Amino acid sequence: MGRSYTLTITCTRPRSRAIDDFHVQPERVSRTVAMLIGGDAELTLKPRTVRLTVTALDGLPNPAYWRQRLGEVLNCLHLDVPRVRGDYQLPPLRFDIRETAP
Repeated sequence: MGRSYTLTITCTRPRSRAIDDFHVQPERVSRTVAMLIGGDAELTLKPRTVRLTVTALDGLPNPAYWRQRLGEVLNCLHLDVPRVRGDYQLPPLRFDIRETAP
């Protein structure tokens, strides 16, 4: 059986582009993450931080790919994530990659 990984990405929370907080309500966040990432991914928005956790990844996660995926999710939640030449410009990210038992 192959290796499995859990990825956690943490960064400072971008400011909201929306007038109200409708787009960051817990049920809306859950639906957006399920639609864009799927599986058992979970996004936690705190007043100052964002944490994306993705479990049961079949291969070693590619940080560049997951940076873009996080940018897409935050953009869809109306958080201010600018793009330069198609790449989301996120605040500095902290990646934690852990191998999980098969």
